[in-house]
Amino acid sequence: MQAQVRQATARDVDEIVSTWGELAAHHARLDEAFRPSRRWQEEYRHFILGLLDRDDARAVVAVEGGRVIGYGVGRISMLPAFFERRRRGYLHDVVTREPYRRRGVGRSIVEALLAWMQECGALTAELTVAVLNEEAVAFWTRMGFAPYMHHFKREFS
Repeated sequence: MQAQVRQATARDVDEIVSTWGELAAHHARLDEAFRPSRRWQEEYRHFILGLLDRDDARAVVAVEGGRVIGYGVGRISMLPAFFERRRRGYLHDVVTREPYRRRGVGRSIVEALLAWMQECGALTAELTVAVLNEEAVAFWTRMGFAPYMHHFKREFS
């Protein structure tokens, strides 16, 4: 059975939140900075619902057998006028549930979001990847993305 990628609706939000929980747990094992708050389910539900009707955001889901097996979020932003390539797409929270990986689901999600970004006039698509998430780094490299900035952090005690 081939997964269908479509725009997310409010009916998908509970499964999106559950899938994000898997992603958050994975990232928290990589770096404590990714540990979700106690209210993460409520807060992420609110975040996703707030994106669904926006013109500058798109959430898509991959569905197989009536179940959400992956999703992704894209947003469009404008840099200040002193940049030539101002309209940017930003990909975040692209994830495929573990049992469905390595079947092209993630690729289909990303391709749907990139097509939407191009329709919106974006000239560049960007994303961030956890340094220790080697599987994700390899995926994004296969998708044609390349690093161009380093993102640093400093913890305060």
